[in-house]
Amino acid sequence: MTIKERADNKMHAKILHAYIHLEDLRRELKSGKYKGKITYDEMSSLIEGAKTELEVLNYIYKLIKTADD
Repeated sequence: MTIKERADNKMHAKILHAYIHLEDLRRELKSGKYKGKITYDEMSSLIEGAKTELEVLNYIYKLIKTADD
């Protein structure tokens, strides 16, 4: 397996994990039952951070896919 394939696999796994985390946060927000004692605004902030992280990971993944060997 080449280094590019390994990087591709690693980023794919990180993206899936980040997506699952984002969906979990969204479910918590919708239910109104947040882990810990955080406010609605704090939970919304966590969701925005998770969205940004997912965007960054997708961007890195795209760079890996389009990079020359």
